[in-house]
Amino acid sequence: MCDGVVMRVQQLFLALSAGLALCGAGLADQEVRDVRFGVEVATTRVVIEMSEATEFRAFTLDGLSDRLVVDLPQARWSVASLVSGEGVGHGLVDAFRFFDNSMTSSRVVFELEHPAVIVNQFALDPATPGGNHRLVIDVERTSADSFQTASGFNHTRADSLDSLIAERVEAVYVPPQRDRRVIVIDPGHGGRDPGSIGRSGTHESQVNLEAARELRRQLEATGRYEVLMTRDRDIYPSWEERVGVMEDARADLFLSIHADSSSNADVRGAAVYTLNDRAENRARARAREDSSHTQQADVNNILVELELREKRNQSSAFAEVLLEHLDDAGPLLANPHRQANLFVLLDPRVPAVLLEMGFVTNRTDESNLNSASARRRQMEAVTRGIDSYFARRGDDGELLEQTAIALPAR
Repeated sequence: MCDGVVMRVQQLFLALSAGLALCGAGLADQEVRDVRFGVEVATTRVVIEMSEATEFRAFTLDGLSDRLVVDLPQARWSVASLVSGEGVGHGLVDAFRFFDNSMTSSRVVFELEHPAVIVNQFALDPATPGGNHRLVIDVERTSADSFQTASGFNHTRADSLDSLIAERVEAVYVPPQRDRRVIVIDPGHGGRDPGSIGRSGTHESQVNLEAARELRRQLEATGRYEVLMTRDRDIYPSWEERVGVMEDARADLFLSIHADSSSNADVRGAAVYTLNDRAENRARARAREDSSHTQQADVNNILVELELREKRNQSSAFAEVLLEHLDDAGPLLANPHRQANLFVLLDPRVPAVLLEMGFVTNRTDESNLNSASARRRQMEAVTRGIDSYFARRGDDGELLEQTAIALPAR
């Protein structure tokens, strides 16, 4: 985005900010003052103490780990004994951490030591005058199948692809300042979904996981990256949960790893996919449908446009850099930068690509996908591509932060 466009956006924001500031002024006063637990045989009570009365929502997620997630309006962490925002749980909770989920919301994530379902959630007024308001969530031990059935991002509202996309289009997403970039690697398929099956019986889900583990090893060895995976075993995280890992971590980059297939056994080579026009327009249209025609909605639409444009530009930039390095590690498919309406690429904020490493239906590619040395060479190329992307990007990732204003939650 050129400087002139940035300046015009800033001028518009300045003209509107006086009215909007009043809407969000109360958020800065909200504090998380304590987190505590009550434990019974099969039930654990989680209590979050707040300085003010507030709305919240709690839901569970399965996937890389079993989690209880509590979303709040933006709040300050003010637990004196836990200045890092992290703590040890009790009962069904192993540990927990607090972070700002967006410019208008905060989140507390509780890692569960065993699958559990929410059996109760409610708010309580202070027990004494001047005391803390309490958010109470009761979770009960359950089976893995029941947990998986009950879990999901905003399970009661995100009952369609459109509504899930719309909920994720929120202004504005800026990864926090930190020493290491956060990379989310998504090994495609898994569990009940083996993906494509090769000529020699290779399951795509397994080679995806092995490649993801190798890439994680190489990225962590540089000391420059924190790496999260949407799965590290043979399970099937839902699309929502894969994207949820990226959202929970406020990631800097998302890479979904797959292997391709074709009815033509001679077709081979790697390719990289980014978001196509249809998917981007779908996310944009749904986001606008859910906004009322107010001054705030007009500003939100501008921010949505900035997010989508910046995300797509950065995704395409990463795809091109990645292909430059992949070309040194093996053959590429004809026209290897492709576009598709793929769910895992639909989050409008994080640069995201899907890598097809090769074809399990091609004898040579299948052999390479099963070879530790070939995987290592290809993932070395991906690591160099990630390094080059961030080196070329410089401070461009801070562009949205320079033009953004905080909007109250819708």
